[in-house]
Amino acid sequence: MIGLLGISHKTASLDIRGQYTFLTEEIQPFYEEVQQATDITDMVVLSTCNRTEIYFSQSKYPSKKAFELILAQVNQFKKPENSHAEYFYRKKDEDVARHLFEVIAGFDSMVIGEDQIIGQVKDAYLHCTKANMTDAVLMRLFQKSFEAGKRVRTETAIKVGATSVSAAAVEVCNNLVDDLSQKKVLLIGAGDTAGIALQSLIKKGVTDFSVSNRTLEKAEHLAKRYNGSTIPFEHYPNHLASHDIVMVVTSSPEYLIDKKMVTTEKKEPNGHQQIFIDLSVPRNVEESVGTLPGVQLFGVDDLKQNIAENTEKRMVAVESARPIIDEVVAEFCDWYASRSLRPAIKAIKANLQRVNQEELSGYKKIDSEDVQRQVDEYTEHLTQRYARILIKNLKEITDNGRDAESLRIINELFKVNE
Repeated sequence: MIGLLGISHKTASLDIRGQYTFLTEEIQPFYEEVQQATDITDMVVLSTCNRTEIYFSQSKYPSKKAFELILAQVNQFKKPENSHAEYFYRKKDEDVARHLFEVIAGFDSMVIGEDQIIGQVKDAYLHCTKANMTDAVLMRLFQKSFEAGKRVRTETAIKVGATSVSAAAVEVCNNLVDDLSQKKVLLIGAGDTAGIALQSLIKKGVTDFSVSNRTLEKAEHLAKRYNGSTIPFEHYPNHLASHDIVMVVTSSPEYLIDKKMVTTEKKEPNGHQQIFIDLSVPRNVEESVGTLPGVQLFGVDDLKQNIAENTEKRMVAVESARPIIDEVVAEFCDWYASRSLRPAIKAIKANLQRVNQEELSGYKKIDSEDVQRQVDEYTEHLTQRYARILIKNLKEITDNGRDAESLRIINELFKVNE
């Protein structure tokens, strides 16, 4: 079976799903623990600000047991405050393919049609593949997902008006201030999401900004791209009060800004309102910061209302894209189902070859070499002809491997297990 255990912005709040975020460096150790405890050896872990999804391929356990084992390992590894099993969705086989293809097409994103998910899925897949965590089934599944995502974006209008969570955050800022271009911005983080956020700020006319990041080189690279400045990571707390907008986009598992830090910085009021945007999962800005006078705080989930206002026209494109998803799902499922026929096909060919050789053995003792060669050629042709007929009928009877009961009878008939 192919399985998917996941939690997303559609099933859980930021605080809950933040407890299940996987850093890139955590994926390999998690996989090794799963492998050791369950013998499930094929997996892709996708973790973004909106979702954590574990795709796996296995044939050892019934599906219900497999999901229980994976969830138990997730809880053991992440050690959440409480059990949150009710927030996880579980999908198998065709439903997994459909879900993944819709995710990478942008159907399942907070911002429908956003492009950032493509890079996130590719990064997750390549990381796990390079770590030898994937089998042929998962490799095929993800390769077909890239095909689906590309076709949806090139054959439909889903990108018209599409944006990103980062861009939506900038829109919120733009709606709250008189002139965004005159505001001073501090960006904490220098990854892809931070880069998209900064690009959106620049489009709105922002010129006075600073970037702070644990790795100074990354901060300098991003700031230089748009003629900004940098602040050493250890010093950013000293600069909070001097900025109108503070946007935090990192993978830190803990708060980078808390209420005490902001209160301390405000001991000498400068009379201006501050906006804090926290695009991190888990949260990097303590929620109580938003209770301070003169401070407005927005997290990922707070942006939903702003995003919803621009969703209607993209939903029309989603409906026009569903036939594309259906087509690619069908192609993958045909390939996946046909894999179950391979043992039977191999057995059919082997049995025909065995009968052929047994029956020919007596003739080869009396016939000339030339006659033996002609008989061999004829019987080989006959064997291949019958094999093709049997395989064709086999695919029809079992619905290309989908009919489990018919497949069981076929396997028993041709002694596949032997």
